[in-house]
Amino acid sequence: ELHSRLPCSSSSSRMMFYALALLPLVMACGPGTGKITDRPTLKFKFSPPLGWTYPADVMVGPAQSLNEPAARNRINSDIQLAVIQAVESYGYSTSGVRVDNAVAPVKITINPAANACVAGNGVPVGGAVTLTCNGKTTAAPVDENTDPLIIPSSITVTSPIALAESNWDNIANKVYASLSANAGVKFDGIITVEA
Repeated sequence: ELHSRLPCSSSSSRMMFYALALLPLVMACGPGTGKITDRPTLKFKFSPPLGWTYPADVMVGPAQSLNEPAARNRINSDIQLAVIQAVESYGYSTSGVRVDNAVAPVKITINPAANACVAGNGVPVGGAVTLTCNGKTTAAPVDENTDPLIIPSSITVTSPIALAESNWDNIANKVYASLSANAGVKFDGIITVEA
């Protein structure tokens, strides 16, 4: 008799429980399109921020890392943070997510002024080393004595949850925004995802 006075049956209560349990999944990225993978590779071209470089001589440039291990640590922590925050922002768990990157620290002397280029030195623009001195001339204009410094690289994410390629594209866009704003990376184009 008690059962008949309850407003809902146990089967509808179970159904409501399942619906509430699945709500976070529905509110996340959505089903997505493209290949499903748990190990995407994010490919990109970039100019390194000063913190991802270290000096080729004894003179440390402004905002440069002191040495190669310090630059490597900075790269790893910046990329790890960007990927983890991007995955979390879509409601996915980051437990078990592994981030590996192929970004190498850049050994370069920072040129004190772009119009006094020394061949091989780097020229920072907006906090990133976007140019290298080519040795053609030491006089202005800058565009004649420098070449762009654009490096291809990649990040591989291993996730316990397989997602659609379009979901990884969304995550890659957040990684791009985070590395640009927080680490000072200057990208040449977008980050593409290989599923």
